Amino acid sequence: MLTTGQAGEDFKRLNDAARLSLSRAVDGLEVECRTMELSASPAAEFKVLPHGTVGRVETGMVAVLHNKTVVSVLEAGDLVLGDTEWVGNGVEPLQFGSEAGASVSLWDRTALMAAVTADEQRLFNWQAAQAQTLSLIYRLNALHIRQMVGLGGQTEIYQQGAVIIRQGDPADDVFSMVEGMADVLVNEQSVAKIHAGELFGTMAALTDGHRNATVMATERCSVLRVPKDRFFEIIRTRPEAVQGLLVDMARAITTLNEEVVALRHRASRN
Repeated sequence: MLTTGQAGEDFKRLNDAARLSLSRAVDGLEVECRTMELSASPAAEFKVLPHGTVGRVETGMVAVLHNKTVVSVLEAGDLVLGDTEWVGNGVEPLQFGSEAGASVSLWDRTALMAAVTADEQRLFNWQAAQAQTLSLIYRLNALHIRQMVGLGGQTEIYQQGAVIIRQGDPADDVFSMVEGMADVLVNEQSVAKIHAGELFGTMAALTDGHRNATVMATERCSVLRVPKDRFFEIIRTRPEAVQGLLVDMARAITTLNEEVVALRHRASRN
């Protein structure tokens, strides 16, 4: 799993151990394995893992997408587990893809488990690989929580229809959508959506200007409000925050450009 250097050396050691356990569990098994090629594609074209399969990244990096936000990046040797068959109705399953291209080995889950459970040592290593992968996810989640707490802001709740940012107001804070979704409105015209895990209100704060859009909750939202001065301190002291900011701003600009093209197309037809 890809992470920032902030995770520490123990994370790398555990990641290496998880890959070794998986290799010891599946390498050399007489179970049919096929290769799934993930061509370079944007997040909008990511897909769920085929039903009844278990995978391992062989080349490249595989991004894991939830609610239009990349929540993890898997590297060569990492276990790939889909959840489509387990999450139930009304819950969006994880999607997988690669912006630069990758390949994943896929096994039929039933056949793989039959072969693994027939060998006590392979079964032990399979269980170790799952436990170590889960431990990595817990550690990443703990890192994310520490980083959010380190922002020094306060969490606020907005009910559906509530205005989080109003166009024209001073830009005194930067926001992070912890949970929920909001609509971005320019002159009362919807131009974009904000999803969980995304920063917003950054452009006006960076330019020391006024809000150029209204942000309204389309469902119950949990939002972290960070004072502008504290946000600038984070940018100066934490390089990984700059990377996330650039990604979010690039995504916002792309979305706005797509909306402008669509609006122009509709106008030309009228």
